[in-house]
Amino acid sequence: MAEEPYLALHRQGRLYGPTDQELVLRTPFEVQQFTLDAQGSLRAEVDTRAFQKHPLSPERLRDLQYLWDVERSTMGQVRHVVVSYTNKESRVAAFLTTWAYERHWIADAYQAILEAHGQDVSGPVVHDHLFLDRVEMALDTLAPMTDSVWTNLFGEDVVAGQMARGWSREASMRAAIQAFDDAAGYPELSALLQRVVRLKRVHERFFAVETGERVRRSPRAAAFARRYVSFGFNPMRPVGVSRNAFREFIASVCPTVHDTHLLLQQADEPLQRTPETAGTEPLRRALERDGVVNRYALF
Repeated sequence: MAEEPYLALHRQGRLYGPTDQELVLRTPFEVQQFTLDAQGSLRAEVDTRAFQKHPLSPERLRDLQYLWDVERSTMGQVRHVVVSYTNKESRVAAFLTTWAYERHWIADAYQAILEAHGQDVSGPVVHDHLFLDRVEMALDTLAPMTDSVWTNLFGEDVVAGQMARGWSREASMRAAIQAFDDAAGYPELSALLQRVVRLKRVHERFFAVETGERVRRSPRAAAFARRYVSFGFNPMRPVGVSRNAFREFIASVCPTVHDTHLLLQQADEPLQRTPETAGTEPLRRALERDGVVNRYALF
């Protein structure tokens, strides 16, 4: 039976590109199962009546709003991937689609708590942006145009850099949520936060496996991974979220040097276990760059 002409274009799972090219990298992480097990709405796990009896303090509400704002930034992060070479990798694209879906519902659960406290979350969040924030946002607006060109010139090795960033983001946000839970001390909130932490661990595992496999097979991929998490990158503050909001959040959930050290250990330690990314310490660099901590004050 003759093969349909259009099927011949999809050799090796790709519509575009040479048919003799290797299949995309396959790692032990089961992307198909991850998409089938995707977490939907978490609102059923939010007991809004409990917050009417024991409401969060204004400080903790501000912390929660920061976490909500970070989760709502997902599409801005996905945008940088879909215009780049990475979008050609079907496994990565499938994972990120489900990852964005789960992060939407995490943000929705946070929003339910904010609404239970009478917060108006219908409009955009107004940030007190500094000059550096505005420069950062202007460059981010141009990034999709430049990324779509240069990432395709460098090819598959670029994927390692984007996976390393995802790894650092998920590890840092998992640590931040845990720090917020410890600082808040609200049983009504803790169950939801620990559920989110478990989701974050799954997301983190994907990025960790992808990064590890890629940096071990290519020195240039390892170089991209290090650069992506070393220069101008803050794993806990997406573009559009102000530096002031970030500083307030860190000061609130990490009031002591010990708390800050514990946060950095939990956020940066995973990347230190891989030789090719050891020494990068993305969150520590971000805190120092934004003037939140002094390296020598942590010891």
